[in-house]
Amino acid sequence: MQIESIGLSSFSWTSPDSRKVEKKPTTVLYRMAIYGLLAVLIAFGFVLSWAMAKNAKEVRAAAVPSLKSEVNVLEQISQFENSLLSHQLAVNEYLTGTISRERFLGLEQLTLQEMGAHLHALEQRDGFTSDIEALDESYQNLKDLTQSLEENVSLSAGGLPDKSQVLQQLIRKGNDAGLELNRVKSDAEAMLYATDNAANTSVFRIATLLHIYNVLIVCVGLFMIYHIRARIRSEDDLAFQAAHDPLTGLAHRRSFETRLCGLTKSPHTIVLGMIDRFERIIGGVGHAGSDRIMQQIACRLQQIATRNGGEVYRLDGANFAILYTFSKNEPVLQEVLSELRSAMHRSFEFDRHEIFLSLSLGAAEYPRHGRDPKKLLRNADAALKAAHEMGGDCVVTYSDSLDTRANECLLMEAALSHAIERGELELYYQPQQHLASNALMGFEALVRWHWEGRMVSPAEFIPLAEESGLIIPIGDWILTEACRQAKLWRDQTGRDLLVAVNISPRQFRHPDFLKKVTKTLADTGVKPSNIELEITEGMVMEGAEKMINLLRELRNLGVKLAIDDFGTGYSSLSYLTRFPVNRLKIDQSFIRHLERGAGDVGVVQAAIQLGHHLGMEVISEGVETESQLECLRRLHCNEIQGYIYGRPLSVRVATEFIGQH
Repeated sequence: MQIESIGLSSFSWTSPDSRKVEKKPTTVLYRMAIYGLLAVLIAFGFVLSWAMAKNAKEVRAAAVPSLKSEVNVLEQISQFENSLLSHQLAVNEYLTGTISRERFLGLEQLTLQEMGAHLHALEQRDGFTSDIEALDESYQNLKDLTQSLEENVSLSAGGLPDKSQVLQQLIRKGNDAGLELNRVKSDAEAMLYATDNAANTSVFRIATLLHIYNVLIVCVGLFMIYHIRARIRSEDDLAFQAAHDPLTGLAHRRSFETRLCGLTKSPHTIVLGMIDRFERIIGGVGHAGSDRIMQQIACRLQQIATRNGGEVYRLDGANFAILYTFSKNEPVLQEVLSELRSAMHRSFEFDRHEIFLSLSLGAAEYPRHGRDPKKLLRNADAALKAAHEMGGDCVVTYSDSLDTRANECLLMEAALSHAIERGELELYYQPQQHLASNALMGFEALVRWHWEGRMVSPAEFIPLAEESGLIIPIGDWILTEACRQAKLWRDQTGRDLLVAVNISPRQFRHPDFLKKVTKTLADTGVKPSNIELEITEGMVMEGAEKMINLLRELRNLGVKLAIDDFGTGYSSLSYLTRFPVNRLKIDQSFIRHLERGAGDVGVVQAAIQLGHHLGMEVISEGVETESQLECLRRLHCNEIQGYIYGRPLSVRVATEFIGQH
């Protein structure tokens, strides 16, 4: 199963694109309600201000003149009362003989004039008509008695009784005037209180409006506090979501990049981790199940990393990053990384099933292996790729050799993508011999790459092509060229030579593989029985039923099928009996050890007998010595392929080989 590492292309340093979010109708209504409430509050504030200004104007217009008038009335009453008291005091003093007649008459004249003036002022005010008339009558009585006293009373002894009587009467009239004055005073005070009550009513009305406004302000304030708190919580949630992976809750790749940009000069160690063969988990439990397992993985990694001062980030897919604040040379790092791998070895629970995983780790040190985050991540990724290529479940620390190899792989991948159009690929053909007749059976087509003046080994570029996906166009080209050459040899020699073509796992599982084979056979005009497609056991065992159906459809086209590298992979005899295969190809690793002892011979013999019992021809590859050849003859192997019969040959040399055999 092919697993892609995080790759340098996964780390981008551009800011996230702004996205337009469609607002829900409920959100729009909620916002409109808030805006409406604020508009009502503002409008009510304007109305309240207008009402307060109007009431204040009315209070000033009504209360201020009234207050001035009533205060003036009370002042006139007070002064009238003072003059009345002065008049009564003068009468009493004159009655007792304390003052002289001239002095009494002078005081009487003065007090009466003052009372008259104050009474005249009171008569100008509204609301006191009846009371003022009664007071005026009392005043006139006092004035008449005083005038009568001046005209008729003499200083003789005989006139004293008359004087006393008049003075007594004058005192009584003064008391009556005082009573009338008190009534006027009470009326004036009542009018003053009425004016005050009216002003108080207006002020109370204004205060009531203020209280209503304050209550509304408090309600709106509480609502706004709730809204702001909800907004803050929402913004906090959005900020968390913007910086964290929604599935695991770990900080995501952009947060990791931002963190790297803020590193200080102190040493840090960056560890990139990849769950090995996680695609197999997805295929087994589905995406929903794999998400649950991923959450368990993230939780376990975070517990271990944070316990040792590490920060865990989920980059994408099954890739994680851990940042430690210490150097890679410190012993604690090796202990931490070992603990991480051990944690992955413990089983994960899923629907009462146990799932076992492994973890590949690649480490790089800051700033030793790069001060720039891009370079640092590229180096850590190179270490992670190396760990994956070593079979996974291991730790690789970055070194300069990894960087050199990574650069070479990048250059090779870029060059390989143009190899077909530049004509750099060439097919070589290794002959296959039929042991019973010693005749040429056919050839196996082997691709070679001429790059920068040298021949690149397939062991170097085929795995790279598999990983990058370039194996599909390269495989299509190989099949097409092999079919053309097989057709050409048949036309030239009249012989039905078999040409075997290796099919890669990625090519075989491509949904259009059957269509491409059908089209290639038709376009080249080759006889289908002259073409043999070589596949491995593992390719068929993954999704066996579907692959067996595909093999049957290929057989229906007329092409032959072979199981390559037989015995090196996982196979099931129950499935093997159902494979519509023509030949079994024994891997050269078994042939290489034929001369060592009976045990190795027994293995090869069992494979040959199994193939024969299943009705298949058996071919052994990697035959290089006469002893190996004779042993295979004794074991009744059908065909061989190896250096003892022929090395891989160019088209020209292979054509000559056909003529010689």
